[in-house]
Amino acid sequence: MQKTNWLALFFMVLTLQSCEFNCSVGKNEDSKETIASQEENSQILNDIELKTNEIDVSRAFLSFKDGTLVPANNRIDFTRPVVLQLTIEDGWKEEGGKSFLGVAEKITAEDGSVLLDEKDLFGGIRFEDGISASDAKVVSITANITLPPGTPPTSFTVSFRVWDKKGDGYIEGSYKLYSK
Repeated sequence: MQKTNWLALFFMVLTLQSCEFNCSVGKNEDSKETIASQEENSQILNDIELKTNEIDVSRAFLSFKDGTLVPANNRIDFTRPVVLQLTIEDGWKEEGGKSFLGVAEKITAEDGSVLLDEKDLFGGIRFEDGISASDAKVVSITANITLPPGTPPTSFTVSFRVWDKKGDGYIEGSYKLYSK
């Protein structure tokens, strides 16, 4: 009986919320650790919290896949994927004009349940040859959270980490999304 209850709860959670992820690199357009904020020279929008090591991030913001900006308060209707856009000025190690990056993403619901926890989105992709250093200057990480109609207001925390597989550089942070 207890096993049946857990199965029912699991499937109920799956039907209430579903997530997808996507990550892209490139055009969509001694250790130094810094925490970026909206008050600094870099353009960090949408209350994105950033912590970096050896990496200079000039812009971080949220948009929808069509390029429309997510409102500053991060209140959305969860009908479209949200894309974190990171523009990197400098910091990735280069070997032969190539960079070697890893990307992780975790999505946590308001109640603490983990909807998605990808340790390395590039882990299953052949990246031994790296990507061009110019493409590594723009990183986009997509979160697609779907809520069924009538879901009460809720929020999600999206945590991310982008790291240099050949050096000590990384970017990590998080942002919250709120339902309308």
